[in-house]
Amino acid sequence: MKLKILAKSSSGGPYDVEFFADGETIRVFCHCEAGVHQMMCKHKLALILGDEKMLFDATQVQLHDELKKWPQFPLLQARGTRYEREVAEIETAKANLAKKEKAIKTQMSKDLSLGGYTA
Repeated sequence: MKLKILAKSSSGGPYDVEFFADGETIRVFCHCEAGVHQMMCKHKLALILGDEKMLFDATQVQLHDELKKWPQFPLLQARGTRYEREVAEIETAKANLAKKEKAIKTQMSKDLSLGGYTA
């Protein structure tokens, strides 16, 4: 099975997002800059997670609904959800590390200014 959906770009034009059913999996390709370099992009993720606001043309809701009926789609959607969760965990860890780094730098600055450091 093959399906092509047009996704909105930031500049307003469409990007082709292609879905290919291959055995038990679905392969997804987007023709945006990230997608051309086989990177994850917001267009693929939005369509996988069911965000119809990403559709360039509202008449393609039916195509998107057809995609959701593919027997492989629930696994793809679960993988998209897991991806979002994992990225969110990384972002939280990065934010916590940035706070820790700031606290360490602040303490070092105080130590150097006040001479309150020890070995």
